[in-house]
Amino acid sequence: MDDEEAEDDEEDRVDRLNALLEKWREPSLARVRPRLTIPDGTNRAATGVSLEHAHGIAISICESGFDTTHDVPVVVRERAEEMLCGDAFRRWVAMTRANSTVLPPCDASAWSGEPWAFTTLGSSHLNLALKLIEYDVMTVFKGSGVRYGDALSNDAALRDAIARGLPSVVLRPETPNADRSLVSALLNQANDAGFHLNDHGVAVRDGNSSAKELTVFEALSRTLDSEELSSLARIKYGLDLDDATSGYIRATNGAAPRSRL
Repeated sequence: MDDEEAEDDEEDRVDRLNALLEKWREPSLARVRPRLTIPDGTNRAATGVSLEHAHGIAISICESGFDTTHDVPVVVRERAEEMLCGDAFRRWVAMTRANSTVLPPCDASAWSGEPWAFTTLGSSHLNLALKLIEYDVMTVFKGSGVRYGDALSNDAALRDAIARGLPSVVLRPETPNADRSLVSALLNQANDAGFHLNDHGVAVRDGNSSAKELTVFEALSRTLDSEELSSLARIKYGLDLDDATSGYIRATNGAAPRSRL
């Protein structure tokens, strides 16, 4: 593919994403609290998310502070009672039960009194990392000395992101699975294709000087499925496969998750 064809392909991806967002989105960005989100059933070609990658983001927030220049999340609004009966929720409940030591509990009580729930298509790992901090769960990084909940007292931007939510592009409940899957895939291709969502949630081409430089790990984390990403994260962070297989019970000495602050 020559340079002109590559540029046309990148422009096509920008146009396709904007067309999909325009078709299904609500008129303006809305703040969505991380605790009300779960990964959408179509996320990463229906493979879900990597808990190791989310923990990596959480510990980075604890050590370096909350980065307010994060990607704009894209979520789908769902009626809470319908989401609680759906496949995405059942899969997430199974995930959290299998890893209950290092993931927040997930049951209907989290949406008690809430009319809406949200499933994530973009920034799923960021939303999960914020939940790890909010619920002050045990870290997978044994011996790190980090307690996620401590970050809340030290970082006003982090407290705001958790309490008020992240400004997000919100898609309507009727968004079909095929379009959800395509939106998720296009968002993961954003940096490689040279575009990003601006503060209004519109995909725009990066100028040569504004393109964000990613590490090799960050670049791969955008495109791998959840199992591949988890394997890569374990290598990056020196995590033990046996600990992962046990749900990280061994890594945390069997300690139970602490209550949400």
